[in-house]
Amino acid sequence: MPTNWISIYQLNGYCLKDLASFPAKDRQLWAEEVAKVEKKTFPSSEAFDFDSELRKKNTSVILVLTNQDTSELAGYLVYVRTKRLALLHKICVVEHERGKGVGRYLVHSLRDRLEKGGCQSILLWVDEARQPARMLYRSCDFVQIDRCLDYYGPGRTGLKMELSIEK
Repeated sequence: MPTNWISIYQLNGYCLKDLASFPAKDRQLWAEEVAKVEKKTFPSSEAFDFDSELRKKNTSVILVLTNQDTSELAGYLVYVRTKRLALLHKICVVEHERGKGVGRYLVHSLRDRLEKGGCQSILLWVDEARQPARMLYRSCDFVQIDRCLDYYGPGRTGLKMELSIEK
């Protein structure tokens, strides 16, 4: 494992939870919380449709919660898994939690989880104009493998990035 990876147990003050691990009632409450953050953070054209997407068997959500008596959502990651490949579909860190390593924590925990499950690479698309997101992915060893003009709409270029998972 590269030396810049954060162990999934080393980000003090936070804990990871798979959305599917919650009882149905709590899962619905957390999904609603994620949907609220999604609407605040992303343009409506890029907001994830959690109601339909979470019904798919190969779609998963990892939550980062504050590790306090009353846990609050600090961030989340949505990915789609196939046999040897995962598509990191969405990553979001709540605004007041940014700059604390939460995004890296999410990406590193996903990598660790997928490596144990036999996955060979993680792919994602990112808007070329989203510099903080691109910096996060580069710091987690993603490499740009493609570029598509107007991917996100007129004048918005998409960059395809990949993280090879090596054992």
